[in-house]
Amino acid sequence: MSIQSEVARILRAAPASAINFTVDCIAVNGPRMELVAKTIEAGDIAVEIGNTGAQLGAAYSSFVGRRVAPGEKKLTGKITIGSEAAVRSALGKASIYHESVHALMDVVGVKVPSMQGDEAVAYLADAMYLRATSTRVSGGAQAMAIFNAAFAIVDGRQMLRKAGTRLTWNECDPLLKAIKAHPAYG
Repeated sequence: MSIQSEVARILRAAPASAINFTVDCIAVNGPRMELVAKTIEAGDIAVEIGNTGAQLGAAYSSFVGRRVAPGEKKLTGKITIGSEAAVRSALGKASIYHESVHALMDVVGVKVPSMQGDEAVAYLADAMYLRATSTRVSGGAQAMAIFNAAFAIVDGRQMLRKAGTRLTWNECDPLLKAIKAHPAYG
């Protein structure tokens, strides 16, 4: 199975189907992630194994607005996965799902108010994936502050049990503050 097929399968298989929420007007759910899976399968989002840095299992690069060279195919973006093993571990799959949420914004043309807002939506999806698979994460204090804030929202609102939970940006404030405090997102 190709790496593209593996990533598309992650977006369709459980526990992805349990992830269904909205922040302001930004919805993350099965039908929307199916759009990302189809865009990957169509080759409009590239998927490759490559360097994602020391702390990331996957990364998304948006190509929206990118100048296309003559003869080059116009892509929506690219998901880079740190290793082939990522598609087989719950932590790797959660990371791929997180990055696919960023891709979703490009696929559906959603304008998020800020980079931190985009990250907040992706971290909420990531936290739901991790909770659904009973997967623990570890990391430095700033990274754990982000995950702990996301988990607090997911758990407090019982987002895995209440499909279609609607959140406001104000409800995401602790998560947004934790994201802003991290040097990668400040």
